[in-house]
Amino acid sequence: MSKPEGVARQWSDLLAYVLLPVLSLLTPASFSRQVLARMSAWKSVLQIDAALALEGARKHLDISDETAWQQRWKQVELMDVRDLYMLLYGRSGAVLAEIELPPDFEMARDRVMVGMHWGPAISILKLLANAGMQPTFPYRPPEKELLRSRPFYYLFCRLASLYLSRTLRDRAVTTGGAGKVLQGLLKKPGSICVLMDAPAEKGRAASKRELLGTPARFNVGFPAMFIEQKKEYVHYAMSLSEDGAIRKKLEIQGPFRAEDTDEYLDRYAGFLGRHLAADSAHWRIWRAEHQLWVHSGQRGDHQ
Repeated sequence: MSKPEGVARQWSDLLAYVLLPVLSLLTPASFSRQVLARMSAWKSVLQIDAALALEGARKHLDISDETAWQQRWKQVELMDVRDLYMLLYGRSGAVLAEIELPPDFEMARDRVMVGMHWGPAISILKLLANAGMQPTFPYRPPEKELLRSRPFYYLFCRLASLYLSRTLRDRAVTTGGAGKVLQGLLKKPGSICVLMDAPAEKGRAASKRELLGTPARFNVGFPAMFIEQKKEYVHYAMSLSEDGAIRKKLEIQGPFRAEDTDEYLDRYAGFLGRHLAADSAHWRIWRAEHQLWVHSGQRGDHQ
């Protein structure tokens, strides 16, 4: 990246991950939503990231209006950052009031909640905690290398870790030995949230399923765990409203019980694929597209 591009990236990160969310702390929630909706159209805000996300999405989908797609992607990212600051610093009530809950929200209690890197969903854990559902969430702490290259984005990642530890306490589970912890928690009351679209790490058990017409690799370790214990699960997704007000809507499907990982993965790949086909700008990790979808020559997966 050239020096001018590096400066543009740092300025963009400063706006997106510090200045705009701080402004949101100081203004009414409805006003901050309007600001984010307008700022998502600015070229100086997250344009590099939105362009990279679009590049990944175009490999699998036809994007008719690329400008609108990138604006939608930026709205999702900006809303999630804004929500994090408000959840951490005394404005959680305003954030949760913006979520349209499904009538069967209680279905999430004491079940595994299988999600994806979808939409402005950071508030789901606070929502579950406030409802007494004892949420658990496995997560990867930010790598320190990020501090050197993108310090303002690193700050956001660190704040996200702080939010998890404050909201979940000992039920915030860091990756690396998380399997044993989750296996124990499956036997206790509480809702365990997992994002199953993260690219499978090298050496971990994975299985291929078709996603948007191309094979993709999915982790099978944790699903095998809760299937073995005959634990019921639900699918969930948090999306932005389509009315321009950029409020949020929670969707829950289920409950399901899979007999084996094949049944589970078939259902999950269908769930993820339908959402990607409907509104792909909601997927937060298009930059990792090349790690999820199978490229020619890749080996070591279960079929």
